[in-house]
Amino acid sequence: MSEFENLIFGVAVGDALGCPVQFFKREQVKSFNITGMVGHGTYDMEAGTWTDDTSMTLAFADSLAHCQKIDYDDIMNRFYAWMCKNEYTPGGKAFDFGRTCVSAVMKHSKGRPALECGGKKEQENGNGSLMRIAPLVFYIREQFGDQAFSSENAELAFETVHNVSRLTHAHPIALLGCDIYMILLSEIISGKKSCHEGDLARSKETLIAGVFSKMKAFLENHPEFSSAFSKYERIFSPDFIHLSEDVIHSTGYVVDTLEAALWCFLNSDSYRECLLKAVNLGGDTDTIGAVAGGIAGLFYKDDEKSAIPREWLAVIQNKELIERIVQGLSERFSPAD
Repeated sequence: MSEFENLIFGVAVGDALGCPVQFFKREQVKSFNITGMVGHGTYDMEAGTWTDDTSMTLAFADSLAHCQKIDYDDIMNRFYAWMCKNEYTPGGKAFDFGRTCVSAVMKHSKGRPALECGGKKEQENGNGSLMRIAPLVFYIREQFGDQAFSSENAELAFETVHNVSRLTHAHPIALLGCDIYMILLSEIISGKKSCHEGDLARSKETLIAGVFSKMKAFLENHPEFSSAFSKYERIFSPDFIHLSEDVIHSTGYVVDTLEAALWCFLNSDSYRECLLKAVNLGGDTDTIGAVAGGIAGLFYKDDEKSAIPREWLAVIQNKELIERIVQGLSERFSPAD
C-alpha cells in the first residue's frame, strides 16, 4: 500500500474500529474483550462502518485532489454535501455530527466567509478539526518541502494548518493540536524513524523530539500561543510514555484526544496493538481511533506484519469510495517521474 492508502485507510479503519463503542465507559469496553472489527453497538451499524471522522477526511481529501490550490469554500461545500446530502458516507446516510462542525458548516451555507466560521470560544475545542485534517500533510509537503515546518516557509506551513482548522475550530488550542499532528505525520513520511531502524522506541522518541523542536521554534516567534501550548506539555515530557492508562483521558476535548492517540502509539509495536489500546480506552473511541490510525498507518506502512490488518481492511464499508479518493490524492500529489 502507498503512503496515501496507509494514511487514509489508517484513519478509516481506526474510526470504524471505535465506532461501535463510542461513548462507552472504559470498564464497559474492556468487559467486551474486543480483539477485532465488530458491529452494532452505539449506532447499531455493520462491522466496518466509519463515522464523521472519515466522512470529513474524505470530503477534505476529495477537495485537495480536485482543486489546484486549497479552496476553503470548496472544502466547506463538500462538508455540507456530507452533512445535508449524504455524500461521503459508508452507507448512504450521514450520522454522528459534532456540534461545532455543524455550526460552522451551516454558517458557511448562509454566506459567512469560510475562514470566519470556526468556533473561537475555549469551550469549542473539540477534536473536529484534528480528526479530519490528516490529508493536508500531502499538500504541505508538496508546497513547502519535506522540511516544511523548519524551513523559510515554516510561517506559511503553520498558517495553512491553522486555516484548515479554522474552518470549524479556530481557538488556539485546536490550532496547535493540528500543528502537532501535522508535523508528526510529515516527520514519519520523511523517514525520520529510519535512523533507529529496528528500535521502535528510539524511533518514536526521535519523532516526538522532532515535533517538539519545531513547535518550540514556532512559539519563539509566536509567544501569543504559549498559553495554549501549555495544554500539550505533558505529551513532550520524557515520562509521558510511562504514564498509566488510568491518567489518560479519552474525551472529545482535542488535547485529550491527541494525548490518548499518541500514548497508544508510543506504547505499542503494531497498528493492531495501537488501535486495540485506543478502542479499549472508551469515550470518544472513533476519533481517538482515527487519529491513532493515521499515525500508526503511516508509521508501520513498510512492515506487513505490523501494518493495518488485512482482515480489518476487508470489512470496511464503501471501500470503493475511499479507494477512489485515495487514487485522486495519489494522482494529485505523487512526485512526477
